[in-house]
Amino acid sequence: MVSRFILAISTSSGVAKVAAATEPLELNAHAADLFNFEITDYKSQSAQLLPLIQQHLELGNLKPAQCAAIAVDIGPGGFTSLRTACGIAQGLAVAWQVPTVPLSSFECMLPARQQELPVTVLMDARLHEIYAACIQRTAQGTAWVKPPHLLAMHELQKIQGPAVCDAHLYVQLHNPGPDVLLGAVCAIRLAQLAWQEFLAGRVAAPFDCQPLYVRDKVAQTTTERLALKHGAV
Repeated sequence: MVSRFILAISTSSGVAKVAAATEPLELNAHAADLFNFEITDYKSQSAQLLPLIQQHLELGNLKPAQCAAIAVDIGPGGFTSLRTACGIAQGLAVAWQVPTVPLSSFECMLPARQQELPVTVLMDARLHEIYAACIQRTAQGTAWVKPPHLLAMHELQKIQGPAVCDAHLYVQLHNPGPDVLLGAVCAIRLAQLAWQEFLAGRVAAPFDCQPLYVRDKVAQTTTERLALKHGAV
């Protein structure tokens, strides 16, 4: 019988991904997932997320009282989708009286294997830019060797050392070396990392769970879009 679980919610990739994972039986062991599902229709995510979470909890005979925390992927990612994930996480955390575990999209893309060196994580940011960060998981959590920042798309070919790229960027690499892996934001990985954070006491109050925006400006005005279309600078 499941004693405790963590519910993990990620929408940063444009696809809503949800997973629940049990408490790991041993130190440094990976939590086993109880269920996971995706919502690929971007426009219906906000309407479907809560009903589908409830449905999967009922199918798994899981009760809110068994939930240890709500993990959420805070981004970077789409402006509206991040607000949806954080809002639902906050609401559930308040209703169930549990803490949140906010983690970034960069952390959710880390491979499950043990890291010996810092890893550069790269994600398509659109507008010919890349979300980038260099991180390493340690016993103390995530060490930010280089915090989240933006790169121009042409910088992709200059990446050196261990790296993880999303699918959009990986196919654009001319000669990806063995240290460059194809990765994706994963709700199960989010839940596994969240257990590590929770057991170490690294949690947040519900309303401290806020989206991570790397780009200062998240949209263009109509005038700017027209200027770009007609070649104006």
